[in-house]
Amino acid sequence: MVNFIKRDKNDIYGIPVLGYIFKNQKFLLTLKIVLLVLFSYAIIFGFTNNTGDNLFTRGLFWGLFWPFFMVVSLSTLGRVFCGVCPHGFVGKYITKFGLKKKMPKSLENPFIGLILLFIGWWFVYYMFPGVYKTPFATALVFLILTIFAFVFFFIYSNMSYCKSLCPISAVTRGFSKIGFTWLGTYKEECNSCKTFDCAKACSYNLKPFTFDKKNSMEDCTLCMDCSSACEAVSFKLKKPSSSLFNKFKYKKSEVWAFILITGAITITMGFHHALGRSAIVEEFFWTKTARYFEGFINFGSIDTVGLFAFIYAMLIVLMLSIVGMFISSRIMKLSYEKTMYTLGFAFAPIFIVGGLSHIGEFFFYHYASDIVNGFIQAFYLNIEYMEPLATRKDKWVHIFNAFKYIAFIWAIIIMIGRLRLLDTSTIRKVIAFPFASALIIFYMGLNFYTGYVFKTYGAMKRGGHSHGSHTSEKMFQSVSFKEATLLQEGTNKVSGSVCGMNLLKSYKTNHSAVVKGKVKQYCSLHCLVEDLKVKNLVLEDIQVVDVKTLKFINANKASYVVGSSKKGTMTRTSKYAFKNLDDAKEFIHKYGGEIVSFENAVLKAILDFK
Repeated sequence: MVNFIKRDKNDIYGIPVLGYIFKNQKFLLTLKIVLLVLFSYAIIFGFTNNTGDNLFTRGLFWGLFWPFFMVVSLSTLGRVFCGVCPHGFVGKYITKFGLKKKMPKSLENPFIGLILLFIGWWFVYYMFPGVYKTPFATALVFLILTIFAFVFFFIYSNMSYCKSLCPISAVTRGFSKIGFTWLGTYKEECNSCKTFDCAKACSYNLKPFTFDKKNSMEDCTLCMDCSSACEAVSFKLKKPSSSLFNKFKYKKSEVWAFILITGAITITMGFHHALGRSAIVEEFFWTKTARYFEGFINFGSIDTVGLFAFIYAMLIVLMLSIVGMFISSRIMKLSYEKTMYTLGFAFAPIFIVGGLSHIGEFFFYHYASDIVNGFIQAFYLNIEYMEPLATRKDKWVHIFNAFKYIAFIWAIIIMIGRLRLLDTSTIRKVIAFPFASALIIFYMGLNFYTGYVFKTYGAMKRGGHSHGSHTSEKMFQSVSFKEATLLQEGTNKVSGSVCGMNLLKSYKTNHSAVVKGKVKQYCSLHCLVEDLKVKNLVLEDIQVVDVKTLKFINANKASYVVGSSKKGTMTRTSKYAFKNLDDAKEFIHKYGGEIVSFENAVLKAILDFK
């Protein structure tokens, strides 16, 4: 054990303030306890306040933990969040008193957690975009994951859950290589060491003194326990992605994490969320496929456009990465496996760096206000709610788009660096380069194409009329902010109280009701029925938007047109309400359907839950 050492200038442990933050065990313990309390409180708050009025649960998990503690920290400092993760923090104590069994090889597989994340989260998310956004669903998901984690911490030793079964294990291990920090040791002091205190202090059974030689931090979560055991442990600032320009023992799951996350997040959102806001949304092949199948299949409340955008994005990403690497391997006369798992690390910046564009914009759009207002609400602070720092009309926010271009350039640089590690001729590498980089090139091409679409055709206009001669059937129910009436209070008054959907986009199907003295506004009759018939809440003064005047009217006196050709909200069978019977008949003459009462419309809405 070394008690004193003269640290290098780039050693974070030797830098004032930063050294205290990353090395002082009392500070780290306090931080871990605070995060554990917030984590637990957010889950409890999600169950006890399970309506759309709950700002804290969603704000903490989706506004703070995911964007900043994961995406931002991984792309800069590495796996620092893993070091203070509530699961790992509590798990270290559980495993000390647990059964300490060795995890069987069948479970010792990081692909398990990766597939769980891919299917259990993203596949479900695009089919039912609102399912995880409710406070109750958020709390339930993290409660289940917590119980799951603690059981495995109790059964198995060496923090095996974090290494293999954690849904974000492969993701954090792989993407952390993009960062500019490195945990290692001072070689001279380690050469004479006979106690190996840093290794003994590691709950993950790792050997920090081997990290530099291996050019890999392995499963290190940067918990910093080893730094308190020996002063020879260092935590240095290095050039970004420095380890990727040298050889190391790779894990296949890391490359597949890059590929799957790029498809599930970056490309799918480029299709569905970015191009989905354009005036020609109905012209894209994923939308046309969705409309085709909707013609003879009842998808219920499934977002068919989102589903097919996801499917096509994954097919394209898999084809570009697998076929591109296969062709490259043939050109360079190397094995496919060596080519894929050497060059595949160049895909990492696409999501983790390119994603900073989205994080930066949405911090000003709503992350900052969501987080602050959530804390104000949860801890009953006598402070006014914070307004968003920017809106989509503020063009300066688009400066964060620069990260997309940085991601492309960074990925190309890493690809060139990784190609140099392969033993083949330079000319073969040059010819193979565009095939190996096919996914990277497609990513940049998609960004250029998105910019072209919005510049040429514009964004979708409210009210269902798109740019030029194109029309968007699915946006018929949308109106502008000035045309809408928002009855509920709070910073999330534009969001549906049950599903969180933007109320302006579904305004012509909006409903409202008084629940426990507070007004709740729903995107549709579907969500109102969920409160009324599924949760059995007492709803008073139920109102609905009159499609003709865009004003709220008494739902019990309204004439509902059910089954028209105009797409509904959260349902296969559309339902639009009118104050005047003649207006309803005129609507039927244009778009079909039948007139029913509110009670019968509710009965039809209940069918969506069966």
